[in-house]
Amino acid sequence: MIGGVVVIEVIFAYPGIGKMVVDSIRSRDYPVIQGYLLVMAIIVFMVNSAVDLSYRYLNPELRLKERKHGKWS
Repeated sequence: MIGGVVVIEVIFAYPGIGKMVVDSIRSRDYPVIQGYLLVMAIIVFMVNSAVDLSYRYLNPELRLKERKHGKWS
């Protein structure tokens, strides 16, 4: 993720979080690195959870299988 952000920031000359993280890695600023990793982990977790819940909600085959096996009774 860091590499992708840095590439976008270099192409569009947009200083942002990617450059900040790379500078933090170079200067060994561990609290900034840990904070960035925590935020990215939370974002990935939330997106994955939203996709899983929406897949379960939108896929009618899963709902029918659950009703047949008695999970909704």
